[in-house]
Amino acid sequence: MSSVIITGPKSLQETVIKELHSLKILHIVDHTKNEFADIGMPLESANALSELMVKIRAIMSALSIKKENFKFEIKKGLSEIDAQVKKLSSEVNSISEDLKKTQESLSKNESAKQELNILKELNVPLENFTSYKSLAYFTGYVKSKDIVAAIKVDLSVTTKNFMLVSSDINKKNFITLFVDVKSKDYALNILQKYKFSPQNFAHIAGFKGTASSNLKKIEEESLRIKKRGDELRNKLEKIRAEHAGFLLAAESFLEGQLEKAEAPLRFASTQSSFLIKGWLPKEDLPKTIDSLNKVTNNRIFVHFEEPKKKDKVPVKLKNPAIAKSFEFFLDLYSMPSYREIDPTFFVFLSFPIFFGVMLGDIGYGLTSLAVFWLLKKKMSKAKNFFNILMLASFVSILFGFFFGEFFGYEIYHSIISREHEMFKLMIITIVIGVIHVNLGLIIGFINEFKFHGFIQAIYTKASWIIFELGLVLLVLSHFNKISITPWFGAGFLGASILMLLKGEGFKGIIEIPSIFANILSYVRLAAIGLTSVIMAVIINESARGFFHKGNFYVLAGVLILIVGHIINISIGLLASFLHSLRLHYVEFFSKFFAGGAKKYKPFGLKEELMQ
Repeated sequence: MSSVIITGPKSLQETVIKELHSLKILHIVDHTKNEFADIGMPLESANALSELMVKIRAIMSALSIKKENFKFEIKKGLSEIDAQVKKLSSEVNSISEDLKKTQESLSKNESAKQELNILKELNVPLENFTSYKSLAYFTGYVKSKDIVAAIKVDLSVTTKNFMLVSSDINKKNFITLFVDVKSKDYALNILQKYKFSPQNFAHIAGFKGTASSNLKKIEEESLRIKKRGDELRNKLEKIRAEHAGFLLAAESFLEGQLEKAEAPLRFASTQSSFLIKGWLPKEDLPKTIDSLNKVTNNRIFVHFEEPKKKDKVPVKLKNPAIAKSFEFFLDLYSMPSYREIDPTFFVFLSFPIFFGVMLGDIGYGLTSLAVFWLLKKKMSKAKNFFNILMLASFVSILFGFFFGEFFGYEIYHSIISREHEMFKLMIITIVIGVIHVNLGLIIGFINEFKFHGFIQAIYTKASWIIFELGLVLLVLSHFNKISITPWFGAGFLGASILMLLKGEGFKGIIEIPSIFANILSYVRLAAIGLTSVIMAVIINESARGFFHKGNFYVLAGVLILIVGHIINISIGLLASFLHSLRLHYVEFFSKFFAGGAKKYKPFGLKEELMQ
């Protein structure tokens, strides 16, 4: 990467923006306002473009248009978009408003139907449920029929001018009470005494006739409204089918135009000039300078230089196609700094192996491979993630042959049995841990050499490898496995500790136990694999017990096998993924990875095209 500064008169700002946008190679560094230069103002077209974009997205929302691969070309630019969007916006808004009204009418009718269903057993004209000068009414529920009788008795004490009708609605006692308005308060006190629960009939105010006759009318009206609603939805669907391609293309076109119009907000600006700071790949520098000079008639100034040590250089990862999907893990974690080694390829080598050792079953591997293949077809945006899991599943199949396992059954005498040779498997995983941790230290040595020189790399990284070598020599000589004096190994240990003290201070000495913890952490590869095997064996044995009983129990056994193995595969996949990831992020990356860089994002290039 090369650091680039582009400056020129304001009159050429839009020309430069258009050229940089078409080149799609400059990573712009956003300017922060300071005493020397302010932040630039967007181009005049920005407001109009924003308003048009809002209209387009409102139409797309109303038509439920999502990102799809439509082929449509905008031929006349903004004029074509503006005219078409105005027409579509008016049409879609009108239909949407009518559809909203039909939905409101249906909702209102539904509420009225609920109230009418309560009253349909009562042969009382609905016009009676109206406020009169001389008559008051109450409607609602009481707990039992005995309470209805008690209310009648209590009311009779004060007035004879009342009518109480009761009915059984939805297994509840519903009452309607008409009473002389003079006795309204007394009647309310009696009802409250018996814990009367009032029912409001706000949605049938003004209705006349019986509840049954009104129910029939409302149902007929609701059918007409639903038919109208279907017609409106069909109109929207027709518009969607005809114009989805145009709207998606217009949105994409406007995104580009808006990016250009709002670009000055990322520049430094004075009253008469602009300044753009950014980063360019070295190989693209001559082409960029030539293009800018050509469109501006050499009236701008371009300054470029090599990145300095403290510069925050954006990073563009370059990996072979086979390993590119594993950049997903760096996106999830952090970008390596400019001078660091990109660990993507190393993750590509080791992640599927760790995953495979833990899952390690032919049947489980085949099942997960098929599932991830189908999911990749359904969710193409997550293809990198599923590519990783498909490769890991394939490696699980290979380890399944290595362990001789098929859905928990040992189908032949394998190279190593996880169920019966756990100690041997633990030794293998510890060896894997030693190799992986030391690979991290070697990468760390190279990184340290780039940043701080050979001596510092020896003190901070090689010292750990010397420490491990000294420990191995000391142990082997102590148990007479090699014919050298134990002092030889002790000398290596002492030298490595002095080097650590020199390179990392007391922090390095304190962290000596961590190297053992890191390596032992790889035993989880065996432990999680064993857990999966034991679960599979339990499932198989449980099902076998049912098979021996015959008849209906055979179906129960099949169900146990299916459900049990689905659960075990799910747990196994989750555990294998998370623990493989942990071994990389914690045990491996901690030996060399600093990260913290920003991803290279060229101006004008869409995110999906950068993958």
